[in-house]
Amino acid sequence: MIDDPRSYWVLYRDHTEPTFLEDAGGGQELQRDHSLGYVKSWHGCIDIGSNIGQWTRPLAEKFEKVYCFEPNPNFRECFDRNIHQSNVELFAYGLSDSEHMAHQEFSSTQIETGDGDIQCRTLDSFGLTDIDFVKIDVDGFEVPLLNGARETLTQNTPVINIEMKRDKRPGTVKVAERILKDLGYRFVHRTKSDEVWLKK
Repeated sequence: MIDDPRSYWVLYRDHTEPTFLEDAGGGQELQRDHSLGYVKSWHGCIDIGSNIGQWTRPLAEKFEKVYCFEPNPNFRECFDRNIHQSNVELFAYGLSDSEHMAHQEFSSTQIETGDGDIQCRTLDSFGLTDIDFVKIDVDGFEVPLLNGARETLTQNTPVINIEMKRDKRPGTVKVAERILKDLGYRFVHRTKSDEVWLKK
């Protein structure tokens, strides 16, 4: 059990195996605090791109249930060591607009379509309800994810925190914006690369 809230097992690009850090940082604490300031109810949330669980642990302190999605088995090994709250459920899937296989490098957060051992499904296929908040950090896979999450977002109308790297991926961001607006969402706040979108 890890007692220090800033202690995590990590797997960064210079690590070849999970490494324990007594202070792994706040895990985008500034972005998280800004986005959670818009949340009105605290039933369920979805952590997409859970990585090693640095968003998951604080989310589990606030929400009744946290559904996590992390397809990379190497990150999941760290996640399993870091997260012990009973209200957290981890799904070993990438999220896309259809069911297919994909590939990820050892410590990469990016999904590459094609041959591989990563299973992808739509978020809608999980039928999650009572969702008040969704965090999305999928490094370029935002468009297929959002297209496969239309029903979930429409039925639950959660606060959305989504990483939008406008300088690095302007084309992807433009399409993701169009999808969010089509779903009735509006942009309200940006902290670094993370944006908060609310239902109109």
